[in-house]
Amino acid sequence: MVDWIRVREELLSGKPILVFDSISREAETDMVYYAGLIDHTKITRLRREAGGLICYVSGSLFRRKLGLSFLNEVFSKHPSYKELATKKPRYGDPPAFNMWVNHIETRTGISDMDKALTIKRLHYVADLVYKGFDVEALDVFYKEFYAPGHVPVLTSRGLANRRGHTELVTALAVILGLTPSMVIAEMLSEGVSLPREDAIRYARRNDLLYIDGFDIIVEAERRGFLND
Repeated sequence: MVDWIRVREELLSGKPILVFDSISREAETDMVYYAGLIDHTKITRLRREAGGLICYVSGSLFRRKLGLSFLNEVFSKHPSYKELATKKPRYGDPPAFNMWVNHIETRTGISDMDKALTIKRLHYVADLVYKGFDVEALDVFYKEFYAPGHVPVLTSRGLANRRGHTELVTALAVILGLTPSMVIAEMLSEGVSLPREDAIRYARRNDLLYIDGFDIIVEAERRGFLND
């Protein structure tokens, strides 16, 4: 049984947690931080010890209030890209990508410090959105960011529709009473995704919580959060 209070405490202490999706899906473990506490040292850890794409994740409200679209939907309307956009990954779900951004005060956007700045400000926007300050959120987002950049923005389609890490960590944030605003990166090994057993051993060595996505789904369903 997952101790959700401890999960919240770990994230709010600035530690990452590890989240596994499902054997029947990607069978991948992501390293996850709460975006409200991100800094360049955490980005460095994601880059060095996780190794996958470092992404910013929020919920469907973030997408709707900012007027964002899923990239596959945008590309499907382009005469040259639509053939690419109609294909799906092997696990069957449509992608969760909305756009790639940099904050206007970054240098190139690629360094750990630049990515941390971009994510900090994205979290600020998410906080505004989820506190009901829609006008202010729109103003900050469209004044402070440019695209394309180096931080991919992903938003949840809801666990009722998709059960990837984007949806899992968004639901997790809601379960914990946090702003849905997370940073994720897949954990990789030599040439492949890090096997689950190795990810569990990494969690034990580093005193990190390891959470199975199934437990998040069960708790989200119990609380009625499958569409967040």
